[in-house]
Amino acid sequence: MQTVVEYLCSPACLPRNPGTDGGLAARTYLKGRLEELGLEPAGEHGFEQAIPSLGAGNLLARIPGRGDRYVLLAAHYDACLEDNPGADDNAAAVAITLEVAARLREHNLERSVIIALFDAEEPPYFLGPTMGSQWFVDHPTVPLEEIDMMICLDLVGHALGPAEGPSQVRESVFVLGAEKSTGTGELMASLGDRAGIRPLRIDNYVVEPLSDYDAFMHAQIPFLFYTVGRWEHYHMPTDTPEKLDYEKMAALADHLTDCMVAMANRHDRPAFVADGFDDETTIASLEGLLSALAHFSDHAQMALMVVSSLRTTLDADGGLSSRERATIRRLVEQVEMALS
Repeated sequence: MQTVVEYLCSPACLPRNPGTDGGLAARTYLKGRLEELGLEPAGEHGFEQAIPSLGAGNLLARIPGRGDRYVLLAAHYDACLEDNPGADDNAAAVAITLEVAARLREHNLERSVIIALFDAEEPPYFLGPTMGSQWFVDHPTVPLEEIDMMICLDLVGHALGPAEGPSQVRESVFVLGAEKSTGTGELMASLGDRAGIRPLRIDNYVVEPLSDYDAFMHAQIPFLFYTVGRWEHYHMPTDTPEKLDYEKMAALADHLTDCMVAMANRHDRPAFVADGFDDETTIASLEGLLSALAHFSDHAQMALMVVSSLRTTLDADGGLSSRERATIRRLVEQVEMALS
């Protein structure tokens, strides 16, 4: 994984923006890695799906399963701005995706797996029609109705919080979206523990749209979004490979392999739940994290008090009001800014 990150962040691939020589070099390199893994092409022309107006393109590969349905694992490979190496955003996620893809080839899967490396995720394309993931949703190379789950990785290469923070904080990674499909929360809860990684489930409303899952969510395709969130090197020239936590990345690859196998082999077909919420799980995850952070941040200590007080307002079905959810979102934004 470190080799992939370092090459994507090397002068050969910079700037790694759509339509640049660096972007083309990154795409060529990653296409070669997909070929080396022995994956099947799933693009329009081999592994590639062109985004013509940008001179850019997605990379799509398939790991065949026994059935005719799909689970999709995705990360974007472009970087933001000319002077940003983009190690955490998003070379780390690309490297983890390739590592998981290599492992999945050794499993007997019911559903096929699509490996998607999207281009043009960063501004000015973010949430627009030429954003790589939106382009795929609008021009799918497999029927969208056959995709049962989309799993998206972004900003997953760094440890959370201060360097002197406890391991339960440093090893945390947020998992959003389980509440938006039937049975997914229960499946996530059934996954065994993995040393070095601590997945924390929170509801999608807690953070603003951050990555490629957004296009799939609006297409009402079940999704999970893994992220450690923004940090001090976000969209900065200092987002370089040596700042990543490669042990945590390896642990996340272990967890994601388990998750992908479980998703590909689950007996039920998850249904999208547009109004799905799991406020009780969100509160529990935030209470655990903020309790550990309270020793290092006044913001975290104050947020913990508010979040704990909201537990007492859960209704009979374990839900919060829209106003109380807005409070959680503001508090998380404040803590994120304090930590970065």
